[in-house]
Amino acid sequence: MKVFAFFILLIAVTSAKRLGRCTVASIFKANGLDGYEGYGLGNYICMAFWESHFKTHKVRTSDNVGKDYGIFQINSYKWCDDGLPGGKNLCKVKCGDLLGDDLKASVDCAKIIVKLEGLKSWYTWEKYCDGRNMRRWTKGCDLY
Repeated sequence: MKVFAFFILLIAVTSAKRLGRCTVASIFKANGLDGYEGYGLGNYICMAFWESHFKTHKVRTSDNVGKDYGIFQINSYKWCDDGLPGGKNLCKVKCGDLLGDDLKASVDCAKIIVKLEGLKSWYTWEKYCDGRNMRRWTKGCDLY
């Protein structure tokens, strides 16, 4: 049984993906985050880095309620549906959909969050990104 559990863990670890900074920048730009609600692209990249280190399949138990999913670590209690009762699912998305490598569901949900609460909804953005030079997050990426 221990061997079986090891292989399941190995499969889960090897299927997780960590994207590169410029790949994230390109996907975010293609999905309309550059300038969205007045925030430059670097703000979104910075926040995603500090939330997940660009790991698209990251799931973490939240300090508050629910779990946090995907590259933006979007919380299941308020924003997505993980099947547990009492969640609000304001993004109208299954939490598992936030774990995809194409990031469309994650970006769409992040747009809803930013529209309603701004980037201040993410503590990491306030702590590590707000008011800092964001050019470093897109430097060297061919985005045009």
